[in-house]
Amino acid sequence: MEYSLLHRKPEQNGVLATCQELGITLIAYSPLAQGLLTGKYSPENPPPGLRGLRYGRRRLRAIAPLLRLLQSIGEAHGGKTPAQVALNWLICKGAVPIPGAKDARQARENAGALGWRLTPEEVERLDQVSGNL
Repeated sequence: MEYSLLHRKPEQNGVLATCQELGITLIAYSPLAQGLLTGKYSPENPPPGLRGLRYGRRRLRAIAPLLRLLQSIGEAHGGKTPAQVALNWLICKGAVPIPGAKDARQARENAGALGWRLTPEEVERLDQVSGNL
């Protein structure tokens, strides 16, 4: 099911809660929102092609506070990337993210979301900021 900081429907429609009640692990696809949560894109550097048209500069400006928070939290955890923080947030929610990787570097970066945990306060801050988007 699609689930990320920018797509929180599983929380809103009760799917995540039902999965947890039944002992089912939610598998989250598009956990980095097609790269928007990696910090790679900005209003000045939108995604190429149709994704750039789909999301546009206005959407990228709207998510800038979330990207700054991901960066800040990552720095507090020894230099984790925004993508690693976004993936760890899903893990903290009880989901298993399945991020894509175009090459070995991206696969290693994705693996950097493992072996550490966001604090409950950090999860709450991310919830608050992303909930307003």
